[in-house]
Amino acid sequence: MAKLQSVFPRAVNILGEKKDPCRSLWRNVLIVALEDAVGRHWRNKNFGMGVESAQRYFLEPNRDFALVCQYAGFDHEYVRMKARKFIKENVK
Repeated sequence: MAKLQSVFPRAVNILGEKKDPCRSLWRNVLIVALEDAVGRHWRNKNFGMGVESAQRYFLEPNRDFALVCQYAGFDHEYVRMKARKFIKENVK
């Protein structure tokens, strides 16, 4: 099983980056959304939506995803590319 941190390598411990609680919050939102997309949410595998819907959040362009990535300090196109690869390799 691949680690979710490999999709978001900058989510933890970047040398020289100041800690920003808001950025950390949005990075964790992305991590939980990816857990939902691969059916590995820690508490409820579909947590209010189906796995397919969670995958579409990453795979289909949408303004909400781009905004969350911006708040997290990530490029949404890069995250989408990495998430697409991660989902393809890890969906059961």
